[in-house]
Amino acid sequence: MITINKKKELLGHKAGIYAMCAEMEGIIYSGGVDKHVIRWDIQNDENSKIVIKSTEAIYSLYYYKDKNLMFIGTSSGKMHILDLFEKKEIKLLKSHTDKIFEFKVFASFILSVSADGHLGFTDLETLKTAYILKVSDQKIRSIDIKGNLAVIACGDSSIKVIDLSSRKELHSFVAHEKATNVVKFHPTENILLSGGWDAHLKLWDSNYELIKSIPAHNYAIYSLEFSPDKTLLASGSRDKSIKIWDVSSIEFPKSITYENLKGHQFSVNRLFWDELSGDLVSAGDDKKIMVWEIKNSKAPKSLGALVSD
Repeated sequence: MITINKKKELLGHKAGIYAMCAEMEGIIYSGGVDKHVIRWDIQNDENSKIVIKSTEAIYSLYYYKDKNLMFIGTSSGKMHILDLFEKKEIKLLKSHTDKIFEFKVFASFILSVSADGHLGFTDLETLKTAYILKVSDQKIRSIDIKGNLAVIACGDSSIKVIDLSSRKELHSFVAHEKATNVVKFHPTENILLSGGWDAHLKLWDSNYELIKSIPAHNYAIYSLEFSPDKTLLASGSRDKSIKIWDVSSIEFPKSITYENLKGHQFSVNRLFWDELSGDLVSAGDDKKIMVWEIKNSKAPKSLGALVSD
């Protein structure tokens, strides 16, 4: 049985929030259309503060713990790199020409995907652009990595599979109507999950064949995130709702809405799970960040067992 408790609501942004990342347990960063990055102390609101004022809307954030660096992706495709020890910007890259939607680390690179349809490789030692790979003629909202493989969600409805070592496309397939917005490797099973403009949550096998298509939301799905213990999946949508899926009964989610739990009043743009506390953090167009305590008392069977039944 899944139980949900709203722990906290964080107010401070003046416009929609598109980006979040964690520094440590209880400390998160957020950015959005108001051009501010706010550092939040979830336990003590008095310690929360604006740490960066940008000249452009912020669409992505990534905290690189090894060097205490913050990567910031903006609406024009600029990548700001800040040294949080020195509290100053140490690099500005202009490898992209449109919104940077997400960052991921692979080997000695930080990868960036953009609305310009390109995948960028930035060297984490030199902080210089090493490669720029054209992946799509449409926007790229999401990337996930497993080993040397990357899966990339594209605005032309496709998912691209890239070998990151050779930087070659291995496979491409149509996943959703109009646009694929988010794609994730399952953390323990050989399964891929995706969400799209068509509001469907889809499961794909190791050959990228469709296993299941679920009409999960009423509007586009923007975010998919697995819980730290791998038993739950959260989906966030433009329909203002968050849904929590037990991987052993993926067809029967628990919903978080404004009506039932005072959830978001506008589009839910970003989700992440705090690794240590296990809490889910959500952000949306209503300028709010919400912290959710979610517990699953049911011992799940594997998702692989579910989809093979």
